[in-house]
Amino acid sequence: MLLCAFRVTATEALQPAVGPKPAFVLDDLAGASVKLDTQRGGLVLVHFFATWCEPCREELSALRRLVERSAAAPVSVLAISVGEVDARVRRFMETMPVNFPVLLDGDRAVARSWDAYALPTTYVLDPELTPRLVSNGEFAWDQLTIGELRAMTAATPGKQTGAAKSMEFRTPQQGG
Repeated sequence: MLLCAFRVTATEALQPAVGPKPAFVLDDLAGASVKLDTQRGGLVLVHFFATWCEPCREELSALRRLVERSAAAPVSVLAISVGEVDARVRRFMETMPVNFPVLLDGDRAVARSWDAYALPTTYVLDPELTPRLVSNGEFAWDQLTIGELRAMTAATPGKQTGAAKSMEFRTPQQGG
């Protein structure tokens, strides 16, 4: 069961991430496979959302603006639609264009493996793809500078083990 989370303060929303998360391969809206591992080298936000979730809709727009503001020091966003029919997500995204990939997790397998049980949920990964921060609920991305986000990510302790980094989640369509 997925819940739509309520707005919380910045200090409540961004907490240290607990434990490693498996890499994944998901299809984007055009049917191309996107691998988390290809994002290595910069700050990455893995954002779980659903089209029916009002806070998710607002946060998608805020994440689009965050990517626009990060041109000098790019931040990547991978938005993952959870448990929805592909056609519905495609229609929705036509009305809300974004500047980052939208991936499809129709069976919720990736969301479950990343402990995304409330929507929106966003993980902030460091350049080595180690989860450093998590927001289980809507977060005001417009109120945070890129420098603040980088500093918060760098200040959060934790490293994944080699075994955890090598795990990869594949959707049934892709085999695995």
